[in-house]
Amino acid sequence: MSKALKEIGAKHKGKLFQVDTYFCCSKGRLKTREINNKKFEIIFYQRPNKKASKVSNYQIINLDKSQLEEIKHLFKNIFGEKTVVKKRRDLWIYKNTRIHLDKVLGLGAFLELETVVNKITINKAREENNEIINLLRINNFKKLSKSYSDMIS
Repeated sequence: MSKALKEIGAKHKGKLFQVDTYFCCSKGRLKTREINNKKFEIIFYQRPNKKASKVSNYQIINLDKSQLEEIKHLFKNIFGEKTVVKKRRDLWIYKNTRIHLDKVLGLGAFLELETVVNKITINKAREENNEIINLLRINNFKKLSKSYSDMIS
């Protein structure tokens, strides 16, 4: 897949080891994320569980390492911990789209497209998403409706 990504002009942005700790949340998904043990975030997002491409609304709050354990402890006490997802992510960028080549512990290998809609319209984002699907010839790949956290727990 890396060769195909280079051929379409995608730029490799690095390899990431991510640990996502998910908490029980009735109105979306709430997690902390640790990236290469150097960057730490709280992420809340809402996204429907459907097999087609989907719109995800999210909010990210950056933390420093000293806050991480405190926040995880607090969230665990308030919401309850749902699961922990560990993955190795190869990150590529094509225009406004983040292309994730993920190896998820206990689940296997996945490709994820995330077209960011903050500098373009939703229609342009859908067009770009479809363009990448066609360029990479992944139309026939199995689409999943669930998040990694739903598949693990």
